[in-house]
Amino acid sequence: MNTGPLIRFAEDHGIVTPAQPTANEPAPIISLMDISPGDPDPRKTLLGNRFLCVGGGMLFVGPSGIGKSSASAQQDILWSIGREAFGIRPQRPLRILTIQAENDDEDIAEMRDGVLRGLELTDEEIEQCRENLFYANEIRRTGTNFLLAVRTHLEKARLQGKSFDLLRIDPFLAYLGDDPIDTEATAAFLRNGLNPILNEFRVGCIVNHHTPKVANRDTSAWRASDWAYAGGGSADITNWARAILVIDPTYDQSTFKFIAAKRGARIGWTNASGEREVFRHFCHASNGIYWRPADEADLQAVESAQPAKGKYGNAKPRKTPEEMIALVPLTGSILKEKLKRLARAAGFTKHGADEMLKEIIADGLVHEWMIPRPRTNPERRISHHEQTLV
Repeated sequence: MNTGPLIRFAEDHGIVTPAQPTANEPAPIISLMDISPGDPDPRKTLLGNRFLCVGGGMLFVGPSGIGKSSASAQQDILWSIGREAFGIRPQRPLRILTIQAENDDEDIAEMRDGVLRGLELTDEEIEQCRENLFYANEIRRTGTNFLLAVRTHLEKARLQGKSFDLLRIDPFLAYLGDDPIDTEATAAFLRNGLNPILNEFRVGCIVNHHTPKVANRDTSAWRASDWAYAGGGSADITNWARAILVIDPTYDQSTFKFIAAKRGARIGWTNASGEREVFRHFCHASNGIYWRPADEADLQAVESAQPAKGKYGNAKPRKTPEEMIALVPLTGSILKEKLKRLARAAGFTKHGADEMLKEIIADGLVHEWMIPRPRTNPERRISHHEQTLV
């Protein structure tokens, strides 16, 4: 990526930029003993115990459609008022700019209101959030043009004496404008383009990023460091990031595993004994669009929904709706409890059979019959066909 347009844009708009070194002027050298003497500057820390610092970048990685945007909104809101989000504590109330491409205003407002209601923020906290948290919908610019827009936003804020602490870019692939497999392209965007902006404006950055398409990979034995490469594209994207947080779905549809995949020891998660953790579980709330920590019942549901292990310890593929539907006779009906027993014999867990049956009934793929019986509850049967009313 040619940074010449960045310099010309800055000159045309009166933006002050630091002196640009030429190709013959490498970074200065300094004795190791003279680098940053004394304790780390606490003002440079943004999240956790130096998990993310000023000038650094963090990847927030997960599959499409699992709620990264709502999780991001919850993080933004809580960190802007100095509160912990997903177990990650900001060092102070942070002034945050999120530039995003995936949600319209109604989506964003719905997520915002879900968090405000679900977490019961006070009027004072809402006002603090109003002063500290800003969003921009950017759906037209990519590559160098996008980076110019980022620089303009940050420069305007600085000229008003209201610099940002944290920048969020959501998602990476909407703004790269090139092939994420191409190391030269990702380095041009992240290292040659974004890094100088982060350092010039003294801001940290979170980049939301997607995983590749599902490849039925067994991740049950993955270490936290293995998850660092969960995002799609070049390995240099992972190498660029100072910190990485990954969301992974579990076999329970509302519970998700969060992995502090890079720099995880600094995220600030500890167990009841005070020992460091790099894995935690969080859930979609059932009464609104926000997230909550998983409790024991949630973790038990995850355990119950785990597929049975194969002969060599590998997880068997997750059961599908088609496998459940195939157990229903083509004509007539089958007792609901008998269908569940057949499903468990076919490899479904008890919890998995119950949930899959609810799902295919709700989707209209099979139908539940209620056969009246005298002086007792109706008999429940399952059929491919709707119940005929007599």
